[in-house]
Amino acid sequence: MHYFSVVLGKGEGWHYQPEPGHNVAWMAVHAGTVQVPASVASGELAVFEASQAPIDFFPAEGGAFVFGSALSHAHDLVTGSYSVHTNRAALQRGEAEIRRIGDGLRAAGRLG
Repeated sequence: MHYFSVVLGKGEGWHYQPEPGHNVAWMAVHAGTVQVPASVASGELAVFEASQAPIDFFPAEGGAFVFGSALSHAHDLVTGSYSVHTNRAALQRGEAEIRRIGDGLRAAGRLG
């Protein structure tokens, strides 16, 4: 699995060539709007069709996003608000850990 945090300036694009075997990809935009070729706005999550084709990203007015790619697998997936896991118990543990980290960051004044 690969994760990238990408910030694009106006007119600046980003090209991703998947690693061999990586046919699953997703992105979450947290600033601006990014064209891939459809428009994905801040606060939105996009999941790409299974493929090993390259993906080109272009900002509409500058944009920042997190992108990930991985190998597909045979397991059923359980999705939550913040993560994806292979079973309900793992999802509950993962989301509890996300809440714990968020609470700690808020207590330290590092997260609003």
